[in-house]
Amino acid sequence: MKFKEYRIILTCALFAVVSFRASAQQQIQLTQNMFNIMSYNPGYMGHRDAINILGTIRSQWTGFGVDSVSTTKSSSKTRTSYAPVAYLISADLPITFLHGGVGINITSDNIGSFSNVTMNIGYAYQKVLVNGGKLGIGAQLKIDNIVLDKNSLDPNAEDPLISNMNQNDFMADANLGVFYSKPNSLFAGISVLNLLETKGKNTFYQEKRSFNALAGYEFRLTALPKIKFTPSLLLKTDLSTFQFDASILATVNDKFWGGVNYRLDDGLGLIFGLSWKDLMASFSYDIPMSKLIRGGNFGSFEVILGYGFKFNNNKGIKTQKNTRYL
Repeated sequence: MKFKEYRIILTCALFAVVSFRASAQQQIQLTQNMFNIMSYNPGYMGHRDAINILGTIRSQWTGFGVDSVSTTKSSSKTRTSYAPVAYLISADLPITFLHGGVGINITSDNIGSFSNVTMNIGYAYQKVLVNGGKLGIGAQLKIDNIVLDKNSLDPNAEDPLISNMNQNDFMADANLGVFYSKPNSLFAGISVLNLLETKGKNTFYQEKRSFNALAGYEFRLTALPKIKFTPSLLLKTDLSTFQFDASILATVNDKFWGGVNYRLDDGLGLIFGLSWKDLMASFSYDIPMSKLIRGGNFGSFEVILGYGFKFNNNKGIKTQKNTRYL
């Protein structure tokens, strides 16, 4: 595929994204988004031609909260934490007779008064192109269990809306995504999440349509053939607000990597990881650079563990040797 064709595809993709009207809720924020592509792009399911299982734990804005002082004689100071915590687990595998792959992604996310458990399950059609690249087109059914902790709202006066509100909602929505990659070259994707913008009847929780655009490139320098560099960009938007991440990883001998992630108006993330046989582990720490540091924000921590392997009927099991492919 020539550069001109790349440009046409990316232009059409961006046009498709901006042609939608949306007002999205904030998605889960991940520093190591290059390892969690399936969590925000359904087109990635089965893209790696391997069985992959990935688990992620993220503690965001650790220590962020509000201090309050008791009015009793023995006044004491207590601190209420508002730091989001998220747990993710995902798995996908290729299925030859379906010409693609299936996958499942489960997320537990605590933000403010809401605790959300989300399951995305879906299928992606995978097509190998004449230039050696692969194009994936995927769709997911999204199921949400929304729990509202009314006690945490603590209104100053009785609010009839809150009093009459049930504390649980069970909702369904849909995600769509397209992902393209060529080994040791370009990779890019676009996706739309919460396509139907479902609204809860009990908690009044609103699913908001949101969009993601990812682009990156893998390359090696002639002077440093054992090191692979992978810069990437990720844009998440509801067309009224934007979140922009820029990352670069340097992988040595396809086993060890280190890198940085910069998130606009938020912080700088440091990433370290390694792979051994079919296993991988990666860690990141975000250095806060926004005004949230005034609330006791000590930064964000993220840990990823992964297991990936490829079946080959003729040669046994073949391990993947790529940080994005485990």
